[in-house]
Parts: sequence; structure tokens; C-alpha cells
Amino acid sequence: MKVLSTEIPKHPKLRELFILLNTRRGTVPLHRDLGLDTRMIDKPVTVIRNAIFGELQQQISKYIQGLKLENVLCDVTENGLKIECEVSVVE
Repeated sequence: MKVLSTEIPKHPKLRELFILLNTRRGTVPLHRDLGLDTRMIDKPVTVIRNAIFGELQQQISKYIQGLKLENVLCDVTENGLKIECEVSVVE
């Protein structure tokens, strides 16, 4: 299953991942570690992809039980960074 940072999915677990992809770390009260780190904004896409993959693995295991991250693709668009995650649902 694929989740894009630009399209809201219908499946509840995938929707949780969509929210995680669009949350900046430090902006959620009582969960300051939830979200992606914005300090990597000026780094090359290849570096960002590896960093996001590692971060998402940690965050999914902590906040979204039942999802397994398989792959992450990053693409720079005129609207910013587009993140595509390939995941599997583990019930």
C-alpha cells in the first residue's frame, strides 16, 4: 500500500501515517517528538530520503501500531517535498 504526503488515504492506519508525514516535529503539545524533523530541509534529496526512512521507522513503531514501512521515495516539486511511503498493514 502506498501513502503520499499529498493525498489523504481512506484506511485509518494509512491516514495516521499521512498525518505523521505532514506534522512538523515539536508542534504537537505533549508529543513534541511526533512528526518529521524540519532541520533537514536544506539537505540533498538522497540524504533526506535515508533520514526520513529512519525517522519514520521509529515513529511508526511508536505511534502507529500495525504498519510496517517497506520503502520511502522523495521527490522535489514546486510545492515542496513530496514523500511517498510504501507500507504493509500488519494486524
